[in-house]
Amino acid sequence: MNPIRVLFTTSIFAICASIANAANPVMIRLVDPLDEPEFYCIDVPGFRQNVQLDAPLMAHTLKRFGSADEMFAIDHPSSGQISAIEYGLCIQAESAQAGAKLLLKPPSDSPLQRFTFTDSGAIVLEQNPDLCIAIAPGSGQKAGGPSHLRRDLGIVSLKSSDLKLHTWKLVRSAQSWPE
Repeated sequence: MNPIRVLFTTSIFAICASIANAANPVMIRLVDPLDEPEFYCIDVPGFRQNVQLDAPLMAHTLKRFGSADEMFAIDHPSSGQISAIEYGLCIQAESAQAGAKLLLKPPSDSPLQRFTFTDSGAIVLEQNPDLCIAIAPGSGQKAGGPSHLRRDLGIVSLKSSDLKLHTWKLVRSAQSWPE
């Protein structure tokens, strides 16, 4: 087969996959409800006009499916990136060390923006698969809304973190919310 045709076909496939992922946003929900029967998910602090794009991401009570501050595109705009598509920004660890916070940054080639979802439900940094995204231990704190709770979110050592604090699932539709 012609190498140019292969390159062209591969490029078209990658572009289509990227567009499909952006068009199919998900909520990233913790599997274990912990102290929040409505579940926690990855959340951008604030709401609508009060969204805080410069603040570290947090875990917050799962809102209705489609809430912009809880919707992400996986492998968008590039493989390994998790994009908050409403804002055109990607999740980025502030460092590749346990204790790092998660921020939203413009898409880049930074390895701190590259994550892998493991078969066990962990979201690990590609450059250091011993580091994963986890919710803080303890109890949730009251956070706006009738029953909403929040917790800190960050990078921790996969081996020393409690499984229930770093096992995630993707909620792909309103029909599967919150399951």
